[in-house]
Amino acid sequence: MGIEINLKGLSVKGDSEILNNAKISSSSNDVHIDLEEIEIDGQAKLLNNLEITPILEQLRQQALNMDIDSKEYPAVQSILGVKGWEKEAFVKCIRKHVGDFSKGVLASIVANYITR
Repeated sequence: MGIEINLKGLSVKGDSEILNNAKISSSSNDVHIDLEEIEIDGQAKLLNNLEITPILEQLRQQALNMDIDSKEYPAVQSILGVKGWEKEAFVKCIRKHVGDFSKGVLASIVANYITR
């Protein structure tokens, strides 16, 4: 059995920090992180210190195999179409995207990234 982290419906406020510098490992590489319906207010931080280049590279590769008729596909193409992401803007984009597509391709990539 792998690792399951359920943060569904989480409300983070003030100076809270969630999954910052997180390192999660599983011998089976079976990791599921549910980030659905998260509310972040104030100075709260999510996925701080995230390196965006490897995530974008992996997303670009995964997009080649996505169903172009899926609801997530246009959103992924929009993310990939941005040139020179600012890290803060990219993390904000990931938060929104993962909230909309909690079981999608990008959510899986982020889960795998933080479990290395």
